[in-house]
Amino acid sequence: MKKKHKYLSGVILGAFAVASLVIPAGSASAQYPDKPITFIVPYSPGGGSDQQARRLQPGLEKALGVQVRIVYKTGGGGAVGFGELARSNPDGYTISNVVVPNIVISAKGKDVGYKPGDFSYIGMTARAVGSLMVPKNSKYKTLAQFVAAAKANPGKLTVAGVGNTGAANFAELADILGIKTTYVPVSGGVGKMMPMLQGNHVDAGMTSSSHAVKHRATVDTLVIAGPETSGALPGVPNEPKWTYVTTWGVMAPPGTPADRVAILNAALYKATADPKVKEVVEKNGLQQMRQTPAEAKAYVGVSIKKFSK
Repeated sequence: MKKKHKYLSGVILGAFAVASLVIPAGSASAQYPDKPITFIVPYSPGGGSDQQARRLQPGLEKALGVQVRIVYKTGGGGAVGFGELARSNPDGYTISNVVVPNIVISAKGKDVGYKPGDFSYIGMTARAVGSLMVPKNSKYKTLAQFVAAAKANPGKLTVAGVGNTGAANFAELADILGIKTTYVPVSGGVGKMMPMLQGNHVDAGMTSSSHAVKHRATVDTLVIAGPETSGALPGVPNEPKWTYVTTWGVMAPPGTPADRVAILNAALYKATADPKVKEVVEKNGLQQMRQTPAEAKAYVGVSIKKFSK
């Protein structure tokens, strides 16, 4: 009997020891992350989303201790990539660039398969006001000349932008200026739109001012949005009533465990604190942002209220 009791005691203690090593899959103590993380970019290479992912990649890899692999899932004004993330396993091993308000406007499409409020937001990292640009050799040297031509030829001037998001943002400016033009939606992001503008395939292009700064050797900026002028674009006037702002951030699939989102947010904080990252952000006319997951979710919530009408 004594031997039997000793045997049972050993089994119970052994089982307890094994049970104590069983850690919930979503727990931060489960050595997360222990394998590469996939970073989805929903737009073409060369655009603002790609630039954001590339400048954050080294810092994220250093902070997380694993490889961060960038993949492109383009189309539908970001809807293809956002949909891919929505269907991904919410284990913290797949994240995505997010663009506000693009995530909100693209969700208004038919059967996109996601709702912007459902994602697990890690943090917003940078923002830039909108800009209206023309090719360097354009005959429109000022906003006044562009407006005069548009009023003299209603609907004949062409303005390119990224998908439905660009349409909504340019419609606001067109209304302010009292003009009618033909909007040309470009799928795939700014990386696809800029060659159209630089090649004189359209009269003007509209995107964030960071691209106006990056491509100032080949385009001229007629106006930027918001209450202030930009030191990165000296001499360019601003339109206070134009509220166009583009914000870039990082998010995870709906239902990603909060402790893993917290780990990703901490890594994002470290990546954005790198002086080289801060220098690139400011040089390109961007404003750096650093947020908690709760702040990021609230930020997107404001955009949902504004653009879901």
